[in-house]
Amino acid sequence: MPGDPNECRVNAICHLRLADGASNAETRESFAVLAQTWTRLAAELESEQALLNTLSELEFGQPCYVLPLALRLKAA
Repeated sequence: MPGDPNECRVNAICHLRLADGASNAETRESFAVLAQTWTRLAAELESEQALLNTLSELEFGQPCYVLPLALRLKAA
């Protein structure tokens, strides 16, 4: 999967630093929003990688009821 969560977090930190050094509130807010976006992207990449890892461990010959178990999903 493309994307590295660590690089996303580095980008988030860079944008927070840019926000700290910004000369006006609008620019600070823009950089802060970008930092939040990079942080969220890092979390999404980690979550998707965990899902892909779980799916890759499944044997497709097994009945489909094992998928919720593998994903640790609980019935509502």
